[in-house]
Amino acid sequence: MNVFQHLDELKDSDGVGNDAIGLAEVFNSLGYKSHFITRLPRKGKSLNSQFHLTNNFQYPTTADDIHILHYGGAGYPYSLFLNLPGKKIVRFHNITPAIFYKDTTTPDIYSAMEKFESLSYLEIATLAIISDSIWCDSEFNLQTISEYQFRNPYIIPICKSYDIVSKTEPVYRNHSLVFVGRYSPQKKWEDLIELFSYWIQEFPDAKCLCIGSVIGAFDGYFDKLTETVRKFKLDGKVEFLTGKTDPEVLSILKETGAFVSMSEHEGFCLPILEAFGSGIPVFAYAAGAIPGTMKGAGFLFKTKDYPSVVKQMKDNLFQIEKRTSLISGQYKVLESYNQFPFQEVVSNILNSGIQ
Repeated sequence: MNVFQHLDELKDSDGVGNDAIGLAEVFNSLGYKSHFITRLPRKGKSLNSQFHLTNNFQYPTTADDIHILHYGGAGYPYSLFLNLPGKKIVRFHNITPAIFYKDTTTPDIYSAMEKFESLSYLEIATLAIISDSIWCDSEFNLQTISEYQFRNPYIIPICKSYDIVSKTEPVYRNHSLVFVGRYSPQKKWEDLIELFSYWIQEFPDAKCLCIGSVIGAFDGYFDKLTETVRKFKLDGKVEFLTGKTDPEVLSILKETGAFVSMSEHEGFCLPILEAFGSGIPVFAYAAGAIPGTMKGAGFLFKTKDYPSVVKQMKDNLFQIEKRTSLISGQYKVLESYNQFPFQEVVSNILNSGIQ
């Protein structure tokens, strides 16, 4: 039997890519032959799977096959997914609301994102009719599509095992702040920079490390971020780090003072769990899927009162008992993710839920 995972592009470093690769390993362990069907050619490490492109897919398929569409918005030629024989599963990773682009990019980009959002939900409506199951990677994502009445909905976290660098607290950790993600408006990088303008008053040696990737369509937003740096006179203190490999990111995390998320829309937020494994204290604005992903670990704040947030961070970072408890709680949550029985859960769903 074959399982085909459909996605725009299979990357090694993002949440969707990690999830797809993890699911491929699960299906291989269950005796399926793993395939990927992508719009763009694969660039990355070799995998125990067969690769196909959407524009010349000719592999013979049968009603016994399984097709999984990784969905985060319109773009993939999903008619291929709709028309191939076999069981159909939507792996839902969320759709970013267009409103985040209204005052952060050009009017043309905002208009395009409004159309993108509308088209995406039209596709979701069709997928709800034809799909045999939907697998959401968070409760937040399940609530997002709840009105569409998908059959056999399940919550299965991103299919990944996480490294735990060390459970020994380093002797020295600098005062710098870090966040990891795309430079896109919903991540609210500008709020992180403004928070840092308060933080640096307390810790002049600190830096704000913005690890991410620039998306060409959103150049206007990245320009806004550089203007924000100039506005708060933080040149040389805020660093935009691009092109970093996963090992390089983890190396930066484990040496940095705190991981801070100001993001207002996340379907899961994989970097938070990578920060957990690096032993770095995590502070995050309680929005989207983030509270569910953190499962009570780390520190959540509900308002962006920057002086108050700085005080809360200081209280938890520099009181040894609080910091130790914070990091210990993060390790426990990460271990619960590492113990998630993906093979058993997927096998049970396939045997009883959709077949």
